[in-house]
Amino acid sequence: MPRKLTVEDVLSDELKREMNLDTDTFAVLDDWDSVMNSVYQMPIEYAGYTRKVSEMKLLKEMIDTLAAADFDQVKRSESRKKQLAQFTKTLSMYYNVVFTRREKKIGYGALIHFPKLKSDPDRSGGIVLAAKIVFEGGKHAATFERAKFEDFLVEVKPYVNLLGDLYRQTRKM
Repeated sequence: MPRKLTVEDVLSDELKREMNLDTDTFAVLDDWDSVMNSVYQMPIEYAGYTRKVSEMKLLKEMIDTLAAADFDQVKRSESRKKQLAQFTKTLSMYYNVVFTRREKKIGYGALIHFPKLKSDPDRSGGIVLAAKIVFEGGKHAATFERAKFEDFLVEVKPYVNLLGDLYRQTRKM
């Protein structure tokens, strides 16, 4: 019996694709619409989302790495296509950053999911599922971290803006 895909599998595969690594699962998702359709069709477990976004270790690592410019190359991608036509009560966004240092690649990906939108989506609560993949010596290791937020505008958007600003600064170096 084939194993059921989890959101972590989808997030890991998407990040590996961004890092130009092979994927492990049978998920054949070649564009962001396919990824988001897969996420929307999965039951996302909310148990275990007790940490706040401001407490996320992976977020701090991304900020520190970008601020220190401790890499040879960096690339970022994001899905700002926040809403698919068939989904009007939920919202998801995806961001990733991939750093290359000599023979090592480190990728970070974050899925920001709003299970129930308020009339002002920016004031909605939700969850963040983050992944980190380190590729070195032909092997990769993945770690995941979860967090929740009550108000995107206050708890998450400042980090999205900070990471964007730091990324743009590295482009000017």
